[in-house]
Amino acid sequence: MNSLLTVARSHSPSLKTRHFAALSKYRRSVSSTTASPSPERTTNTADTSSKATEDAISVDGTVDKRATLAAQCHQPRPLFPWRSSPDPLPRLIQPAKPSVKSNSNDTEQDEIEYTTRLEEYYGSDYFTRGGPMGPGWPNPGEPWFRGMLYANSMHLLGVSWPSVIMPWTRRDWEHDMEWGFCHAFSSGVSGMVEGVYALPENETSQKLDRVRDQKLEKDTQESESESFDVNLDISLDPVPLAEKSGDGEESNKKSSDIVSEKEEYNMIQQNLRQIYQSAKEHSHPSKVNIVLRTTPQSAQIESMFPVFGLSRSMVEDHPHLRHTYRNLLKRLQGKHKEAVLAGKNRLNPFEVGSFIMEGLEEVMERSATLSEDGNHASITIIAQVSINCKEIFCVRDVESGEIIQGYSDGQPRDVTHLVRFEMVVREKLADVDSLDDLEDGDWELELGRWQITDWDDMCNGNVFFT
Repeated sequence: MNSLLTVARSHSPSLKTRHFAALSKYRRSVSSTTASPSPERTTNTADTSSKATEDAISVDGTVDKRATLAAQCHQPRPLFPWRSSPDPLPRLIQPAKPSVKSNSNDTEQDEIEYTTRLEEYYGSDYFTRGGPMGPGWPNPGEPWFRGMLYANSMHLLGVSWPSVIMPWTRRDWEHDMEWGFCHAFSSGVSGMVEGVYALPENETSQKLDRVRDQKLEKDTQESESESFDVNLDISLDPVPLAEKSGDGEESNKKSSDIVSEKEEYNMIQQNLRQIYQSAKEHSHPSKVNIVLRTTPQSAQIESMFPVFGLSRSMVEDHPHLRHTYRNLLKRLQGKHKEAVLAGKNRLNPFEVGSFIMEGLEEVMERSATLSEDGNHASITIIAQVSINCKEIFCVRDVESGEIIQGYSDGQPRDVTHLVRFEMVVREKLADVDSLDDLEDGDWELELGRWQITDWDDMCNGNVFFT
């Protein structure tokens, strides 16, 4: 279809703001930059306070194997699935490749050591977890390949090819998008904590009255906490909040209503929401206090790529579509094998490109056939963004005072979060009355809304296309 090469569509003057309509609730000036986090961020790694900042709870409520030993040694506790670290995820960092040994005096042991270092190099998270492309990709790909996918994604989002190619116009677009991603992240986190960890209304009012009375003489600290976009300070009791307040049925009804909505337009994708719901539901043994205050400062788009012919809702309705691209790759490998068995060379780049284009055309046609009206082919744009924040994070056992996660000093730190966004755009043929008029019609794109599907790989990328 036409979206595979060029996209002809009229540009809406509100194109920038429509993308984040489901996430951005307010406007705030946030600086945006493509530069890496400053070296100052690495100075916090030697902090003497607790380092159990990478504990994660899976959807079924079990503690992820990455949890620290300190957290595993304690009795089960209500962990908050959050990564608060100044360092980027390991898969974003490409390790240095071992230098080739060419000295004739090298011994067999030297060769073994070099082979071992080379295996460690290719066994790093950068290569095994998709690098900037993330889970779902067999490898990070070459920079030119990632750049091609990035440019096509921009064009599918309504950016003209001249604006994609020119560095200054591309940078302006990236600045606006990174600003939007910052506020989408803070709005998403706020919505998540309000929806999952909020107390019943009457108890919330009492709690706020107590907090207000306790902080009358702490104006400085109060003004500091108000400067954060996300400001969570809540204590979870040993028993579930729904059971304590007796509103379990109401809570279940609210959850049911959320699921019944069109999932694509929810602020946070269901699998990510379920992680925090599970964490709260498994908070039985002890009472803890959770403090999370964070404000985005800047952002950097790490990667952006289109998934032609598939959307998350389509795969849920037709599970066999999950293996669409794997099957396409197998067919390509079969073509290579047929050529070799026939005594020919492997397919040349032109033949490979033609095969892939034909396969994508087939995928898009099937997508349009399976759509609700039989005329809209889906394309999912996936963006992964590093968001640099000022953040305070601490999970404390209320009775013992022990720090379970985060830092005990209450000081804001420079941290970075990798946030995964998805948007579904739908392509349709406009101004066509019959099949005979196909060549005279125009392909138009209907832009969706950005949805947060994962952050810091809590859901292992929350991949739907492999």
